[in-house]
This record gives sequence, structure tokens and C-alpha cells, in this order.
Amino acid sequence: MGIFDLFGGGGSVPRNAPSPTEKHELLLYKYDSCPYCRRVAHAVGQLGLDVPTADILMDRANRDALIAKTGRSQVPCLFIDGQPLFESADIVAWLGAYAEGGAKA
Repeated sequence: MGIFDLFGGGGSVPRNAPSPTEKHELLLYKYDSCPYCRRVAHAVGQLGLDVPTADILMDRANRDALIAKTGRSQVPCLFIDGQPLFESADIVAWLGAYAEGGAKA
């Protein structure tokens, strides 16, 4: 059983995402009642990562910022050095690889 099996990611790191083998500045846009956001939050906790979050329902400014940066309000959205990554399976896959490499850099 691999790390992705634990979180239901089942995917590989998206080609368009920054390399997970280097240290990055992260920010996760989310809201607590979103099941896909909970999936990502669970992965973050299990991987022992410290990922700052911005709740788009609790703070309207966070929602406005997400829309201004991406043109949409879709969550979860993980910003990696300012580059957005959508889709919970892709985020979980990237975080799994990051926990094994870049987070330790």
C-alpha cells in the first residue's frame, strides 16, 4: 500500500505543477464543509505538513483573492509559489511527493 492509497489520491503528480522535490511556499484555499477540501486537509495532517489555509467562506476577502488570481472560486486550490493547482486528487498526489522530498529541503 502506497501513500496515495491512504488518501484515495490514486494519481500521479500533474506535469504542470512545480517540482515537489524542492521547497515551496504553499497556500491552500478551502472551506471546511467541502468534502474535497476535507480530503486534502486529511492528507496534510497525515503527512505532517504545515500548509497555511485561506477559508473562502469565513473570509470574503479570501474568496475575492482566489477569484482575482484564477478567475474561479473552485476549492480546494493549492497555490505553490503563486501557481494554482486544482483537483483534490492532484493536490494529494503532489503533497505526498512533496512530503517525501521538497518539504525536507
